[in-house]
Amino acid sequence: MILFFVFYRSLNLLGVSMKFFIHIFFGVCFFSVSAHSTDVEGVWELVSGEYKNEHGEMIAYDEIGLRSLKIISGSHFSFTSMKGDDFWASGSGTYSFNEGRYVEELKFNSFGEKPGAQFSFSAELDGEYWRNARWDDGERVEFEVWKRVD
Repeated sequence: MILFFVFYRSLNLLGVSMKFFIHIFFGVCFFSVSAHSTDVEGVWELVSGEYKNEHGEMIAYDEIGLRSLKIISGSHFSFTSMKGDDFWASGSGTYSFNEGRYVEELKFNSFGEKPGAQFSFSAELDGEYWRNARWDDGERVEFEVWKRVD
């Protein structure tokens, strides 16, 4: 709190009014909080990635011809994945994206998970790219790189 007043006092000496300072201060705070959830909204295409199969081997998506498209709205996600020309998997449900953590909660899926199952990823947005990593007991089991297409 003391730093707040020292900073304001310094700006006041430069002719910056309290009203202007408060607008800027709260505008920056609001932007910092709201930017995380909306930045991920849009249409994303899988660029690369890998996953751990049932034998414990990491399989690169490009080696098996995996392609995927994910659509994210304000509260829901949906994806469809193809392996070559064949259907591979799909899923949809709700999501959250906060403080570098992207969490999907499934409602429907084609791979046998019960409704309500959650998949949690560490996530990083970098311009038009979005990187996700999913971990299980300290071991990375999935890594994805998505590119915004819309």
